[in-house]
Amino acid sequence: MFERLPPTDGRTVEMDGGEALLIFDPLAGSLLYANAAAVALFDIGEHRPSSPEAIVPELADLTPREFVTRLALATRTLDIALRVETLKAGPFNPSDAVLVTVRRTAGALPDYGSKRIERLEALWSLVVRRGFAGDEQVGAILREGVEGIALEAALLGRVEAGELQVEFLVDTPEIEVFGRIPIDRSLARDALRRAGTFAVLDTEGDSQYKDALTPARSFLSAAFRVGEDQWVVTFTSQAPRVIPFDEDDWRYVDFLVEALARSLERRASDARIEKLAYSDALTSLPNRVALLTRLDETIAEAEHLGVRAAVLFLDIDGFKAVNDSIGHHGGDTVLAEVAARLRSTLRREEFIGRLGGDEFAILMSHIKTRGQIESIAQRIGGVLTSPFTVGEHRFSLAASIGVAIYPDDAATRDELLAIADAAMYQAKEQGGARIRFRDGEWTTQASVGGVAPAYLTTEPVDSGYLLAYQPILDVHRSRVVGAEALVRRVHPVHGLLAPEHGWSIARDEAGRRDLDRWVLREATSQARAWSHLGEDLRVDVNLAAYDPREIETLFSDENLTTDLERLRIEMSTAQFAAEPSPEFAAFIERCVISGMSFVLDRFDGGFASLQSLAYLPVQAVKLDRALVESITTSATSRALVEGTVVVARSLGWQVIAKGVETAAQQELLVSLGVDGVQGYHIAHPMTAIDFGTWLRDHGTGGLTA
Repeated sequence: MFERLPPTDGRTVEMDGGEALLIFDPLAGSLLYANAAAVALFDIGEHRPSSPEAIVPELADLTPREFVTRLALATRTLDIALRVETLKAGPFNPSDAVLVTVRRTAGALPDYGSKRIERLEALWSLVVRRGFAGDEQVGAILREGVEGIALEAALLGRVEAGELQVEFLVDTPEIEVFGRIPIDRSLARDALRRAGTFAVLDTEGDSQYKDALTPARSFLSAAFRVGEDQWVVTFTSQAPRVIPFDEDDWRYVDFLVEALARSLERRASDARIEKLAYSDALTSLPNRVALLTRLDETIAEAEHLGVRAAVLFLDIDGFKAVNDSIGHHGGDTVLAEVAARLRSTLRREEFIGRLGGDEFAILMSHIKTRGQIESIAQRIGGVLTSPFTVGEHRFSLAASIGVAIYPDDAATRDELLAIADAAMYQAKEQGGARIRFRDGEWTTQASVGGVAPAYLTTEPVDSGYLLAYQPILDVHRSRVVGAEALVRRVHPVHGLLAPEHGWSIARDEAGRRDLDRWVLREATSQARAWSHLGEDLRVDVNLAAYDPREIETLFSDENLTTDLERLRIEMSTAQFAAEPSPEFAAFIERCVISGMSFVLDRFDGGFASLQSLAYLPVQAVKLDRALVESITTSATSRALVEGTVVVARSLGWQVIAKGVETAAQQELLVSLGVDGVQGYHIAHPMTAIDFGTWLRDHGTGGLTA
């Protein structure tokens, strides 16, 4: 039985140590009992309030808890503490009634009116302060919000593809939630669903927050938009909140959200301005200013750690021909794609920027070996050789690269750039499509496997020449022992073309000499580069002028002199059998002195030619393609091949079959005694980059003869 409520005369009573007791039916939302202190305190009469929130607004939530609030009386306000608890079920409590105990607080509650004004002033001063900007300003506003809302920590995130990307954490040492988290496992889910503000005073009794990735006993979340992006800020506490949020709190949250929105807008605007200042408009790569800044940082880091760093200066070979053929607008299109390809081939620790025009620079830190730098050249050569397409035009490009090493070559930013720039021009002068180091301990010259500068051709606009390499397989050892270097023309429209596709090697003697000079340097450099990678390969080359002066040019580069024995000059029987001119005889003599040997090419079975050439430094004879094509159908061809093998072996020469396109041809040739095969059945001609990749994929010892 509940005792009868006494009448009231409207007087307010003091709570000198006594407690006011209220019992509510949570299902009906009605008052079941009030003791005398409660009747006097809340002025409860015959027409007493019918709901708990009518007595104390915070009692709209009858969740067991304790909190403090301010009660407005007739003549003054009174600060009271309330404890809400569920009564045990029994004969006098069939409905799990809720008991509310009210007592006067030991001290007065703070005057939140003046405090809130101070908080708002502090909030707006942060928004307009020029000393704070970007992330620093957003963080300062969040810290101010933590104090203003009287919780412990703050998280700010942006909604992306159904997930919350947390970008700011304030005062949360025990929380590690940076990155993406599912929205349905975040405390902010209800605020985002309602596109407003949502708060929970205590999550302990609510199972829906058990799986939240951000642990909290109380929190407040507010969702808002900045432009097209949806954001949400969440303030949390590891303890339940005693004082419910009131109207002043909600107004403060509105101001806080507006402050955050303005700061995030300014942050995005500053980022756009910085991008314009430090980003190249055409390629979106870091511009020269950003590159120099990063180079200063790289040098400082290398000095602090006692390691090497490198600057690679890149200039695009053949780009002038692109502008000449399709105009500057088309050239810009190609240049933007060049930048995208260069960026895609670099690793995370490698930084690239555009210096201007078709010049770029790459920065590398923690350099231990020269191979780390040369691997970049290989990667760059690979992405540039693949044709660029603009409308009906197609281009293949390459890069000349100069390298400067810190601290070996220089110790300052400007000196490193100057040295790398000079090395790049040396690479261009030596034919282009290569990487060049400064003279000294790290000096080398390695092929990038790209395009040679344009020489005399059948059309006025051209992107130059390129060497393709076709593997030569030793059938006895089942391994690749060499490659034939084949000249390909890089046509601006049709891409790579072999000589049989309507163009000649060169139209005059000067053009042939220039091309020979480039072929010899390129093939020698590539053979040397492969040797550094552990591949001991010979390279067979075809020349046009047979000028001994071109052999002499190789002796001007000490790096190449020791590798000339890796080259073999291919000549046809007609060239050998003809009465040699003094110039041709001098060419043969100079090749022999330098260590190079010869290959008799396109041999058709004329044994008299073999005997007449026995005195020459021939290492191998290559069977004519026509013999190989008919080997499986013609008994005569098989007899000629078999006879060639016998004579060649008596002279100490190897026999190589060119143009092998089927397994049947290769099997028959091996049975007839040939030593090597090359052709489409083994591999098509490839750029140096692709050749290196092919070797790694197949292994020099992993092929089947």
